Parts: sequence; C-alpha cells; structure tokens
Amino acid sequence: FFVACGYLTCICDRLTMSDDPTESFCVANVKFEDVEAAEEGRKIGLQGGSEELKAMVANDGEDGYAIPNMKIHAEREKFPYSIVWGPLPCITWCLPCVGHMGIGDSKGRIHDFAGPYTVNTDRFMTGRVTRYYQFPEDSLLALRSKGEPSRVWDVSILEGDRKYTGLMHNICCQNCHHHTADCARNAGIKINWFEAAVLLFCRGKFVSFDRTLIAFGPFFLLIVIFAIFLIFL
Repeated sequence: FFVACGYLTCICDRLTMSDDPTESFCVANVKFEDVEAAEEGRKIGLQGGSEELKAMVANDGEDGYAIPNMKIHAEREKFPYSIVWGPLPCITWCLPCVGHMGIGDSKGRIHDFAGPYTVNTDRFMTGRVTRYYQFPEDSLLALRSKGEPSRVWDVSILEGDRKYTGLMHNICCQNCHHHTADCARNAGIKINWFEAAVLLFCRGKFVSFDRTLIAFGPFFLLIVIFAIFLIFL
C-alpha cells in the first residue's frame, strides 16, 4: 500500500512539473544578497531565518577562493562536503542497503531530511554516522566559477533545507536521499538520489569498525540464526 502511494505521488509530481527550462533553479547562480532579501521577514524552517543563513555562509576572513577545508572529524560528527549514512534500526537489520542519508556543509555539520516538514542541522537523525563519501576536491574547486566554494556549498544546502521543510516526507519518492541529491545539484554537482546512494556504497568509507559492527552485525546475526534454523529443521 505504501509503495503504491509513493509511486502515485511521484507520478503526480511528474505530471505537475513544468517543462519550461527557464524555471530551472540553481542557488549557486543567485547572489547572496538576493537570497538574504528573499528571506527577510520569513523563516526558512530552521531556527534563525535569514540571520542563520547569513552567519552560516559568511566569509571567515580566509581566502575566499582557497582550497576548502576537507578535514573529517568523525569524533565530533563533522563531515564537510560529504554524503553521510547511518542505519535505521530493524530496517537495516533486514535490508542492509537501506538507511538514512544526510549531507555535510562546509563546517561538517550534517543536514538531513528527517520527517514531514523537518530538516535537522547538526543532529543526525540516526545518531552517529557509519559511512560517508566526501566529494573530491576538484569538483569543489569547480565551484569557484560561481563564487567562494564554501559559501556556494552552504547556500546550496540551506536552499535545499528551505525547500524540504515545506514538503511532506514520502518513503519512496521524497525522502532523505532526494534532499541530499537536491542540495548537491543546487551547487552544480549533477547527481540524483540513486547515484548518491551508489557513490556512498561503492566509493564511501566506513568511519570505524565498531560503528560498522553495530550497523551490520544484527543482519549477519539474523543470517546465522536463519541458517541454523534451516540446518536443524
């Protein structure tokens, strides 16, 4: 039933989408002042409204076109310029390829579409990150044609956050994977939700052995129990 509802929602969204290429939007092509003006007097679904947006993408006084800081701080759950993944209890135990996804901003803070009209910032829904894929440095430096890379990246993510705080969560066609892909596309990285998942699972890295064991251990335990059951049946 839920799968059927999901596909029906997806079909309806496709039918209502405009084919006019002039309506395609990429926040990386919009000046920061325009984004701030558009937010004036209105919340973005996150605490702080335009002030948070301004603080988050403000220049820290460093060279605006320098190589972005790519340092991962797993102990503090900071994963800059990365797609991150965590297990969903019970679901991941049965289907290990299924989990929750988010995206890290230039400071490493994780943004994830956690439920209807809800986007978390620096509070990953599943707790600790198990796996991550960091976008290569050359793809981020390519953002320099649109402005300061870290600024473009952060505004792109917040634009995705703003969009998804106004959307209902749909398990099939409007979920955390779609939010992550949308944020990356806003920055000019051509990727869809499926490609994001493939990148994560084929080229991503595990944070640590203990987190991997916690995420996938129950699945292998269930396999062993099932095998024993079949042997002695």
